[in-house]
Amino acid sequence: MKITKIDHVHVYVENIALAEEWYKDVLDFTRDESLYFWFEQGGPLVISNNDVSLSLFPRKHQSPGHTIAFAVEASVFTELIPPLRQKDIPFTLCDHDVSVSLYLCDLSENSIEFTCYDYAEAKLTLQTLASPDHDSVSTAY
Repeated sequence: MKITKIDHVHVYVENIALAEEWYKDVLDFTRDESLYFWFEQGGPLVISNNDVSLSLFPRKHQSPGHTIAFAVEASVFTELIPPLRQKDIPFTLCDHDVSVSLYLCDLSENSIEFTCYDYAEAKLTLQTLASPDHDSVSTAY
């Protein structure tokens, strides 16, 4: 499996506006306007500094910690899903309208996301691989 890069990290914060300001003032992150619609729909506020992105989420029930998201090509889902099923590792597929993601947890309940921005190809691949009997598919963030 070829992971292209770390795409983003989920950061859970008590106050989105204060966190956005802090990351701007201290680390020069700016709002990713192309993904702001996610925030308007109740999803994360994505901020970036060059090729590094953070997804700011309001802390609800999460313990301190983060989700690491790996950028992958659509074909990686073809390699990833069958072994997860064989090992009975639960996962969730999520259509984000501009990307498709697969979520799972490691043995310590750390969240891992595989995300693909080749939207049309990834969506087609996942529709082909998704099993209505086994896989959870959502449009949540």
